[in-house]
Amino acid sequence: MIAKVINAGVLGSNKGVHLNNKVNLNCMTKKDIKAILYAKHQGVKNFAMSFTNSPKDVFNIRKLIGNKNFLISKIETLNGIKNMKSICRATNAILIDRGDLSREIPIEKIPLAQEKIILAANKSNTPVYVATNLLETMIKDEIPTRAESHDIYSTLKEGASGLVLAAETAIGLNPIKCILFLKRCITSFQKKVF
Repeated sequence: MIAKVINAGVLGSNKGVHLNNKVNLNCMTKKDIKAILYAKHQGVKNFAMSFTNSPKDVFNIRKLIGNKNFLISKIETLNGIKNMKSICRATNAILIDRGDLSREIPIEKIPLAQEKIILAANKSNTPVYVATNLLETMIKDEIPTRAESHDIYSTLKEGASGLVLAAETAIGLNPIKCILFLKRCITSFQKKVF
């Protein structure tokens, strides 16, 4: 395959590539399989599969981890959304990665995709978690925006089982404040008291 660089930039190691054409690739690389087998040997009981596109992907990782271990299937592609019902039946939990999903779906449609995924997961009684940009401003700032607060509330109201902070706590300047704010949001949602 030949590619032409349109906008120059730095490409780091271990980065994903998004293509407009369909390319058939295995859901796991040799490195993934080696890492899974090592983790299982070390007693790891919880696994997550990135870019789950179909129930076949789930069955392939299940062959390695076994039926007793907990599996979270990350929904980050259009194919993952299209196969939501069957993925939900095959996995223990769903994680919506809105960041990677926004590479395949226009950003203005991410809320609709999130709502559709949560609805499908709830119908099948599959726990569903939402990640990416929940408290993005708090990576650098001490206070979140009203829009972020509303996003958290709306996500919980849609039926999300939980919320996942990533950059906010991994590289952010205010990880504890992020967690405390998120905790207050969840408490406020649960109590429904103004």
